[in-house]
Amino acid sequence: MCLAIPLQIKNISGDRAELFDGRKVNAVLIPDLKQGDWVLTVNGIIVNKIGANEAQAVLDLIGEERKNERT
Repeated sequence: MCLAIPLQIKNISGDRAELFDGRKVNAVLIPDLKQGDWVLTVNGIIVNKIGANEAQAVLDLIGEERKNERT
């Protein structure tokens, strides 16, 4: 099972995007991506573009799960 975590595009050039976590991923599947967009990646490929609110909601849920795992 794969979990796609929201990440933000730092730079984009052609069909390659650099994310703020330092990863470089393939962006060929999603047209019209730009710097600052939030995306979901699986195995080094951007598979979906999402809004900032959705990205934050997912990150909040992941944070809650991590807190619960520690207790």
